[in-house]
Amino acid sequence: MCCVTNTLYRLNLAEEGINHECKLCNQMFDSPAKLLCHLIEHSFEGMGGTFKCPVCFTVFVQANKLQQHIFAVHGQEDKIYDCSQCPQKFFFQTELQNHTLSQHAQ
Repeated sequence: MCCVTNTLYRLNLAEEGINHECKLCNQMFDSPAKLLCHLIEHSFEGMGGTFKCPVCFTVFVQANKLQQHIFAVHGQEDKIYDCSQCPQKFFFQTELQNHTLSQHAQ
């Protein structure tokens, strides 16, 4: 199993069977990896169906391919969106928004 597949596999198993909600649209997913892919799709709504890496600007036609690329090529240090309430960082603003709504909403 390659490192990308292994990372995605562990991300899927990390909380298997637990529902993961997109706080932006209330859609539910059965794994954190599927939620992340969905949040990537939110990031590029209305942009012609392409998904651009926020770090190196490589363009993909599928959100899951961009997700795989990020896991394979970019590390924690490349995350550009910082949570102002905790140490977590994110690649996409929609990830940060979802995190803030799910973890820090009062």
